[in-house]
Amino acid sequence: MLHVQEGQCGLCSHFAEGHADSFVMKIRSSHEAKEDVIEDCGHPKHAPLHLKVTAISKCDGFEPAKA
Repeated sequence: MLHVQEGQCGLCSHFAEGHADSFVMKIRSSHEAKEDVIEDCGHPKHAPLHLKVTAISKCDGFEPAKA
């Protein structure tokens, strides 16, 4: 398991945006994610790129997910 810190994709509102399943909610509450978790980045600036990111990826577009 990887520890997900503030500023990383797993805690961003754009991580798995549009289809945030229970596993995403678990990442946000526990701040831990499996190494193989890869999801879409829904940030409007990145959407045309169809980025796939890990829970510990990060960028300047981080917006904290609502609890």
